[in-house]
Amino acid sequence: MIKNRFKKIFCKSDDHSLGIFNFSTFLQTQILMLPVLLLFYQENGLTAGDLFLFQGIFSITALLFEIPAGYIGDIFPRRNVLIFSYLLFLARLCLWSLFKGYWIVLAGEILYSLSKAFYTGVADGYVYDYLKSRQKTSRMLHGYGKLNFFMSIGTALASLSGPVLYEHFNSFMVLIVIEMILNTSAILLLLLLPKVPSVHHKTKGIKEKYIELSQIIKGTLSNPLLKPYILYSGMLAATTLIFVWSFQPLMLLMGIPTAMFGIVYFFNHAFRAAAGLLLPHTIRVVPLEKLGKLTFVLFIFAFLSVIFITHFHSPVIGMGLLIFICFVIGCQLSFYMGNVSRLHTLTPSSVRSTTSSVNSMISRSLAGIMQIMFKFVLDGFDLSQSFVIYLLVFCLSAVPLYQLLKLPKLQEEKQLLEQSA
Repeated sequence: MIKNRFKKIFCKSDDHSLGIFNFSTFLQTQILMLPVLLLFYQENGLTAGDLFLFQGIFSITALLFEIPAGYIGDIFPRRNVLIFSYLLFLARLCLWSLFKGYWIVLAGEILYSLSKAFYTGVADGYVYDYLKSRQKTSRMLHGYGKLNFFMSIGTALASLSGPVLYEHFNSFMVLIVIEMILNTSAILLLLLLPKVPSVHHKTKGIKEKYIELSQIIKGTLSNPLLKPYILYSGMLAATTLIFVWSFQPLMLLMGIPTAMFGIVYFFNHAFRAAAGLLLPHTIRVVPLEKLGKLTFVLFIFAFLSVIFITHFHSPVIGMGLLIFICFVIGCQLSFYMGNVSRLHTLTPSSVRSTTSSVNSMISRSLAGIMQIMFKFVLDGFDLSQSFVIYLLVFCLSAVPLYQLLKLPKLQEEKQLLEQSA
């Protein structure tokens, strides 16, 4: 009876289970501490440099566990793996509520990284398996897009409420307890999902998967049609994380009240959600190679905006420039998703999924390296000088951008534009 009520409230007709899954994702992404995470680090004796270091470790850990997570998702029911993912996040919250210190914070971030690895490894698979069991695989793009929308909008709304709650109670424990309640509710919702049969061939051993992956990585990065797009997209994604994790140090530098921290993060995730919803229209109006050029120019202006903020501590102008950077990040996400769609169009079905994973792995590798190195750059230079250095590093992405602009327009890419219309 309770299960039927959830179906009526959150879902429509045959998509009721996906509606429950979407709402559980919405609850689990209510990460209230995200906009004030630097303050939590400082309470535990850490610095802004440690924030970048730990987020770099976060990216590398997620990268290392992506293959094992996918392998486990092939063996066990995807619903159970999703529940395990949420339990890992709950373990992070329990750890942070009971203990404090450098290693406790790092352990919590690693638990969160593992949680993300298991979630991303099976979430899209569960959506596909569910639709496959109902002969509705044609709705995969709609179903997966809707899941990502709930993910982004959940984090966006939490970004508004988290700083306000922290300012009011002046306690991270309140935020952690609320996150525990929301995450537990999300787990209970997952228990309502059916164990749909997985749609895959004979499960390969994990050693075979690594061998296959190394071969596909080699083939993908030697393909002149794919390599420049993947490298340029990865550089954009890695630089995006440098911007995102700089928001809090910049707002502290400008003296912006803590309660307003969430505004910037709200716009960040709102632009991300809009990028997903408007992707077909965006690619139709601005073809992918032109979007690449536009994004490069916008990133240069984003770097200049940060450098301006570090010299002129105007809260009003600074907030406006940070919101502009959020818009730039939305453009970057549009290019990233457009590149993923292009990869799916140009690669054969037998290696399509793994090729997409290679694209993701390149982005995570560059992100991990750039964030970890930013910690050491900050140790020797101030924030303004650090961004000047990273601006010069980012200019290296002009090389793959130039290479992709030289590529001829392919028939497959024309079909992609026609499909987006």
